[in-house]
Amino acid sequence: MPTTNVHIINHTHWDREWFLTSVYTRRWIPGLIDKLEQLAAANPDFRFLLDGQTLVIEDLLEIAPNYAERVGRLVRNGRLLIGPYYCQPDWQLTSGELLIRNLMVGQQDVQQHGGQMNTGWLVDTFGHISQAPQIHRLFGIESVFVWRGVPELEPYFHWQAPDGSQLLTINLFGGYRNLYGVSHVPEVAVKRLNAEVAKLRPFYPTRDIPLFDGYDLEDNPEDPFRFYAQQNGIEANIALQESTPAAFAQILRQKQLPLPTLSGELNSGKFGATFPGAFSARTYLKIMARDCEQMLFQVCEPLATMARLQGRPYHAAQYESWSRLLLQNAVHDCICGVSIDQVHEKMEYSYRQAFTGMAADAQASLNAIMAPFAAGDYVVSANPFVTDSWQEVEDKLIHARTNGVGVWPVVERVPIERVKQPVDSFHWQNEHYEAALRQDGVVRVNDAVLGQLVVAAEHGDTYSDEKGEQLGVIRPASPLMITEKSARHAVVRFSGAWRGANAQVSVTVRLHFDQSPLLKWQIDLDSRGTDLRIEMVFATAMRGNVVAGLPFDAVQRPVVDTDLMPRQLPDNLAGVLLGQRELNAVSTFPMHDFVAVANDSAMIAVLSKGIRAYSAAELGTIRLPLRRSVEWLTKADLPNRVGDAGPFFYVPDARCERIVRHEVAAVVGLNSIEPEAFQSLLAAYQNPPLIVKHEGDGAQTRWQVLQESLPLSSLQVVDGAVLARFYNPVGGERPFSRPYTKTNVWGEPEGRTTSIAAKQIMTVQLSEALPPEKTCTHQTQLMTPHQWRVDDNAGAPDPKVMQQLETKIQALLSQLAETKAQIASATGSERLRLQQRYYMLKREQLEFQLSHLLNKRKLAQEGSLHFAYLYQLDEEIAAIGLELNHSRIKRRIFDYVVQAL
Repeated sequence: MPTTNVHIINHTHWDREWFLTSVYTRRWIPGLIDKLEQLAAANPDFRFLLDGQTLVIEDLLEIAPNYAERVGRLVRNGRLLIGPYYCQPDWQLTSGELLIRNLMVGQQDVQQHGGQMNTGWLVDTFGHISQAPQIHRLFGIESVFVWRGVPELEPYFHWQAPDGSQLLTINLFGGYRNLYGVSHVPEVAVKRLNAEVAKLRPFYPTRDIPLFDGYDLEDNPEDPFRFYAQQNGIEANIALQESTPAAFAQILRQKQLPLPTLSGELNSGKFGATFPGAFSARTYLKIMARDCEQMLFQVCEPLATMARLQGRPYHAAQYESWSRLLLQNAVHDCICGVSIDQVHEKMEYSYRQAFTGMAADAQASLNAIMAPFAAGDYVVSANPFVTDSWQEVEDKLIHARTNGVGVWPVVERVPIERVKQPVDSFHWQNEHYEAALRQDGVVRVNDAVLGQLVVAAEHGDTYSDEKGEQLGVIRPASPLMITEKSARHAVVRFSGAWRGANAQVSVTVRLHFDQSPLLKWQIDLDSRGTDLRIEMVFATAMRGNVVAGLPFDAVQRPVVDTDLMPRQLPDNLAGVLLGQRELNAVSTFPMHDFVAVANDSAMIAVLSKGIRAYSAAELGTIRLPLRRSVEWLTKADLPNRVGDAGPFFYVPDARCERIVRHEVAAVVGLNSIEPEAFQSLLAAYQNPPLIVKHEGDGAQTRWQVLQESLPLSSLQVVDGAVLARFYNPVGGERPFSRPYTKTNVWGEPEGRTTSIAAKQIMTVQLSEALPPEKTCTHQTQLMTPHQWRVDDNAGAPDPKVMQQLETKIQALLSQLAETKAQIASATGSERLRLQQRYYMLKREQLEFQLSHLLNKRKLAQEGSLHFAYLYQLDEEIAAIGLELNHSRIKRRIFDYVVQAL
């Protein structure tokens, strides 16, 4: 038999904040570096990948700055591989611009430490967006390793973005830990290697197979190559090689294999779970993330750029600091809402602090922008589209007309009449639609029934949604009330509630009708209880394609994915697919900004600010999950998922017991998402202009900085030049209004351009010469202040569940004692199987124990927001957390040991 070349890649997957906060996990990094130095000294060919991220090094140097030179030496010598990213975010829940900043910051960090990393590493990302290949190629990255989400069992393929960009992709369908911990059970190590090669060999087109020695939060790595060099019994046709992601990708390129091409997003749970419940777990976090990302990239930085053109200093370091903070919260376990409550409390605190700081910076920029202007009311826009909208400001409806990014005078005001007029129903008509608001609080437009609020049972956990039976419908508890009206708009308000045996929901709904194609809802939602979901339903009564907005793209999807594997796998796959998988059908998908049902002649689109999930049905019904209340991080034996997704932690904050303001709109009367009209409407809804009152004594009355009919991802000052990053999310080339100097993401010129291709992301330079810096003392009043939409948590741990945890802990301790006694008298494979059982039980016992302790600490805060406790080290938590981490490692090792027996 020909020789099989086994390429060993050593690494760790560093879940910085998951079952512990970084206050604890960063304490393990110095020991990891110590061990890596020892391994590197013993083996000149040893290489170790630090999970593709530089944030681990940042955490290390915060607590141990004396490690800087040691880390730098390892990196410069190629022994420690860091980057290309700053962190490992969830790509489907994070804004496109923040994903670009992730690579920008990561690459800067890599260079600072003297390293180089040109291979992507996405081995535990919960699905992949369509534009990931293009984003990587913007940074010169030509290959990437992935795991979850790939719909085909192809070990190597070309992954193509909608613009045509391609990445050589290595698919880890067997996971990222299939050679992990071999030296921990040396008597089975050779058998494991032989068995792993035997089961994987049929899936590979060449005799080159990558195997991975690494696991989550590994603090005591090994050198499997050096270990196996001292072992006997390895099959003669197996040749071991030290490798790295870049080295293995280069070997594949040299072979020039005729590889298949997979296009677009990779979010299938067929071979590795992508956890669709994470899109709607802790929806309040998604809203915080969206509002902070929008504030930084669509308000704060663009205003600061405009202010720099007026002389105000541009605080690039501060904006990078906020980017790093938002990226830390965008890490997949964090923004997905699948971590312990303390992780998400930290996120909440940091989001609030960042939002407040960015709002203050935006105000300072407005002061500088308006300094040369005459007294009056103005519209300040960071939106490159020409827009025409109306905004409520105090007792007036302001006509906000803009011609791109800049400052425009307010030319029309309509008085608003504040009323309290009860009605049984309400009718509104404009040039786009005719709508009837019924007594049940639902809007009817032709055959469409829009905005019904439905309560259903939820049987899933934070990772996986398992929708149950419908429990009720939230209807107005009193007559509809007209609260505002003018010649151009009307606002209707109602309150509603639903009460079940152990749960209750309350809403206040504010419906806004005006002259645009938009029907706008503002929903203040609160609930108590668990195992329920609140959905907003749009029954469009249309047959058509479902199209959803994603970072830098609009993607078409089926309403349900049924291309999944059965629970019981055939023998040739059972030993390979050891991770979690989705079962039966997946009907929940991610979205950004909008989801639409469209056919050749009509469209209804649903827009939202921060809702990141939807489901759809064949007859054009779209459901947005406004809230999904659960209280367990993971549950066992879910019908639609194989495997436990994470630790068995009790997380009462995942019930989402707090008031959250949701902003949702329906677009009626446009025919497609492709035309400029829809893109302009979407951009204006997501990033409305600001209305200011200026008392200055200048002479200027208007200022156009930039106008293009394209979405703007960022507007910033880089190395003294103004850069704008545009993207074209639809088909067809789009011309620019004037020629620009095209640059790379760093602002380095690459020639002139007059257009942007379909689905392309492009950075252009607007200005080279900036005016001298100066101090601004003017004050401008912002009449449309930025609103924080999430109230404080009102929930607390349930004493009954706390008692259940104690009972489970005692039962597991008894089983552990029994299993330990059995191990003492067992031999051979039976002993190894009992050891696996022991570590399974031990892990579960420690999970319940740590969960109980964490919730005990929460109760000690008496429900108030004492965020300081989150940043203080608790030695008891630290000890149990470390023991749990080691037990998790042992359990995973023995999973592979037993599988090889």
